[in-house]
Amino acid sequence: MYAELAEELPDEDLGEDLADFLERYEPDSELGAGAEADEEFLETVREAHHRIARGY
Repeated sequence: MYAELAEELPDEDLGEDLADFLERYEPDSELGAGAEADEEFLETVREAHHRIARGY
């Protein structure tokens, strides 16, 4: 799963611990279209974190 995430988000430095990444992540964008992209990005990382935690 981590490899899939790294492939999907090649420009991001996610580190080894996705929980740590989610805790320290700060969106770069203001409200608007960028905020939607930030939320989609965070949702992708959260989903990967949950799948890894469940052993998928």
